[in-house]
Amino acid sequence: MVIKNVTFYIKSENIKEFIEATIENRDNSRKEKGVICFDFLQCKDEPNKFLLYEGYKSEEAMEEHLKTEHFEKWINAVEKYFSSPRDKVTYIPV
Repeated sequence: MVIKNVTFYIKSENIKEFIEATIENRDNSRKEKGVICFDFLQCKDEPNKFLLYEGYKSEEAMEEHLKTEHFEKWINAVEKYFSSPRDKVTYIPV
């Protein structure tokens, strides 16, 4: 199993569009065979801060996710909404 956490800071004026696009990506990602979980969270205290918590069966499944049509559509739509670069961290079980 591999867990990836991705933190995003979104421009205030684009929060609604980011949420809509990310919900669509989340729903399609959950249908992938190699996905264990795919959760989308908004920070309670900082409404422009979001987290994707992604669980994959393997590193290969994580890489395959990045090649899907829905991921490509999503990243091309939302990159312009970022107010700073994404913070990505990958975890493995101990």
